[in-house]
Amino acid sequence: MRRAWFVGGGAHTALGTDLAAAVGAFDQLSEPVRVPLQYGDATDEIPYRLLADRPLERLEERLYEVLAGVIERALDEAAISADERLRMGLFLGSSSADVSVSEARFRRELAETDDAIALIASNSIANLALHLRRRFGLRGPDYSFNTACTASANALVTASDMIARGRLDNALVVGVELFNVVTAAGFQSLGLLAPGNMRPFDRDRDGLTPGEGCSALVLSARQRSPDDLYLRGAATLCDTYSMSTTNPDGSTVATVIERAIERACVPSSEIAAIKVHGTASLHSDEAEAAGMQAVFDRVPPIFALKPHIGHTLGACGLNELLLFRAAAAQGVLPGTPGIASPERSDSGLALNQRNRAIDPGHFMLNYFGFGGNNTSLIVSNVD
Repeated sequence: MRRAWFVGGGAHTALGTDLAAAVGAFDQLSEPVRVPLQYGDATDEIPYRLLADRPLERLEERLYEVLAGVIERALDEAAISADERLRMGLFLGSSSADVSVSEARFRRELAETDDAIALIASNSIANLALHLRRRFGLRGPDYSFNTACTASANALVTASDMIARGRLDNALVVGVELFNVVTAAGFQSLGLLAPGNMRPFDRDRDGLTPGEGCSALVLSARQRSPDDLYLRGAATLCDTYSMSTTNPDGSTVATVIERAIERACVPSSEIAAIKVHGTASLHSDEAEAAGMQAVFDRVPPIFALKPHIGHTLGACGLNELLLFRAAAAQGVLPGTPGIASPERSDSGLALNQRNRAIDPGHFMLNYFGFGGNNTSLIVSNVD
């Protein structure tokens, strides 16, 4: 089968829009901002990692403008022509899609009339996909994914498979998650939010910090550079253990990791590093640690990206992949200084602390979603 090469990317996260520059920020951790949530006459504040240089203003246009920016950067880097777009597939992954736009419209209408109805407009990830098809002249097949935290990772897997099987020559994969009250209030009501930074695998972990992120990745059957990454193997698996988490004994995590390794035709001993899902919640961290320890005789170096950009939910698959792609291009394994250091880990697994050099190789990126959908990717920049 053909390979699906990662040939163009764009992302906008709490670290900004310059992916190459974001790599340098991994050696330090900033504090999340606090966003006010109003409930009737009461106001609460929650920590959030918002898009850099893009305040919560003009919310009816903000989603479309941010998405347009990241997609244009991805298409430009990949040098995709207008003619190629006519046959290009679109694969969109998100948890909240355009809910932020509907909320903004409701607030505007409520200021104009007491008869305004919340979220009366049709919210649909398919509507967002249709907007992108029209905006960028995409005429190939399109698919939308809403599988919680694995949504854009599963979009990537499907797009790669269609290219490998010769059904497409090029594909655009998009992940999007922007601040909205429904999501923020939902996580707060579940008691899952940390008061500050996320600390996965750390003895002082106290929950997750939500984050915003939009990203786009162009896949192609044609390699552009000898250093291009590609998806070598992947697996996705549903776990019905719980409505909110995978089995904490790690059995499902271990199975999906083993299947990804088998499909990649790479011995587990050749995995150079693992990007953990790392939500800093007790059961999720326990399951992920147990799963890795069950598969690997010696767990490879592990690193986390959510402490830097927050948990970007359905978009985290693509946001974190693109940040890793930028780091790999510079030969860097990202660090999280002070979080889950060897003396602070409560699982026997310590996170890489500072940016350090890595060689080309095979890398695992894991995503274990709310509701029990689990995806493991193996990406490579070697044969």
